[in-house]
Amino acid sequence: MTYFEFTKRFPDENSAIDFIVDAKYKDGYVCPKCGCMHGRIYRQNYDRRKLYCNNCKSEFSALKGTIFENTHLDLRMWLYAINLVNVSRKGISAKQLQREMGMGSYESAWRMLHQIRKAMENEEYKETFEAIVEIDETYVGGKPRKDNRHDDSDKDDENKPKRGRGTSKTPVIGVKERNTGKVHAVVANYNDEGKRLSGKQLFAVLKKVCKPNTTVMTDQFSGYDILDGKNKCDFVRLKIDHTVAYSLGDGIHTNGIESFWAVLKRGVYGIFHNVSVKYMQRYVDEFCFRLNHRDEEEAFNYLVNLAVK
Repeated sequence: MTYFEFTKRFPDENSAIDFIVDAKYKDGYVCPKCGCMHGRIYRQNYDRRKLYCNNCKSEFSALKGTIFENTHLDLRMWLYAINLVNVSRKGISAKQLQREMGMGSYESAWRMLHQIRKAMENEEYKETFEAIVEIDETYVGGKPRKDNRHDDSDKDDENKPKRGRGTSKTPVIGVKERNTGKVHAVVANYNDEGKRLSGKQLFAVLKKVCKPNTTVMTDQFSGYDILDGKNKCDFVRLKIDHTVAYSLGDGIHTNGIESFWAVLKRGVYGIFHNVSVKYMQRYVDEFCFRLNHRDEEEAFNYLVNLAVK
């Protein structure tokens, strides 16, 4: 949605408030105090964000329970921020959002973006992937900093930061469905045994989003060997050896999920520059959401619905 389309759709603050309230109360207003339904609950004319229950004579916020509940900002600003997140393929930084919106502080812009990402967490893909999927893992994070910029010790191979599965970066596991192109990705945290990317962890990610009897494309990583034998979900593994080729020419490859990693990394390194492990899952959810909902208008409406859950 362009800026001109946005201003036409939401010409004033009340139109934004009405859009959000209507999204939250699709089935009618409900009083959180007495449970009274729509017929005896009214919008307050002096403040469109307020509802009044004529049954228990109480007033309450129509935004209660949403990401907008405690905001002092105009809701048009929130909706425009949601629109910017949708249309920015590699994301938008809090600093850029602060400039775009004319916000007073960086912290307010940062919080707004994280609240939007928090809404994206409400999306579920439980056992929805089927037929053929690709699974792969990547590592997100920067190179370790050196105290001395002129230190030439990194020329020594022993002192160079490790790459791939020996790195100290944070691993992310991703599954992409071939038919729809939808992606589900999770940050691989340490389990009780202090391991990451174990066969059980990889299988758990597949089990959550894939229906039984799904064909799974993988690389040669030994963690996927758990799929070679009989398994609870009857997953069938087909693997590609990347030391030989990236595609066998018969559809056996993981190029789809690897293209998603390319967009994710360009966003992290080029837009956000630094992402802490604490919040990395929210950034991953953001990139998944944008890929899974390519229609911008549909994505905007759907994200507002997630935000008011």
